Amino acid sequence: MVISPIVWWRVRSLNERVVAAVLGGAALLLAEVRFEHREVLGETWHAWLPLAYAALLLLGGGAALLRWQRGGRRILAVLFALGFVIGALGIWFHSGGHPLTHVLQVLSAWQVPPGQNGGIKIGTQPPTFAPAAFWGLGSIGLIACITRTAGEREPAAPAAAGRGGTGTQQSITDRE
Repeated sequence: MVISPIVWWRVRSLNERVVAAVLGGAALLLAEVRFEHREVLGETWHAWLPLAYAALLLLGGGAALLRWQRGGRRILAVLFALGFVIGALGIWFHSGGHPLTHVLQVLSAWQVPPGQNGGIKIGTQPPTFAPAAFWGLGSIGLIACITRTAGEREPAAPAAAGRGGTGTQQSITDRE
């Protein structure tokens, strides 16, 4: 029995749809990072980290999404959490091992009049916060993986019914 993509999409939960959208964002980020890292890929090993992670997220995450109710949700949560590590490493490498100095440099742009470079020539260093895009994707994906909406809940046990709350969301860890 073949299910059309439209039917498949309609039977997905909101969280599954959010994860699918985040995986789509990861595909775009993979293409952009490949373009932006085109020269440095031949110079250093760590330029390959975001590409390898994004490819793993797409392949592993896509397969895990298809098995959402059978352990895929947990696999996706781990993959999205790994995005925080990749983002932090990227900021470290983009700042040459001096992230605080570069963060202050980026924030100092608010003091520079528009149209001036503030003494930093454009294109002379990698963008410090660009790897934080992995934090954004990881955050949204992780929230979708660890939060259950009311439609996804299993019936509550009688002992858990008196815990309070709004009844609209539940952490995946609350269920166990």
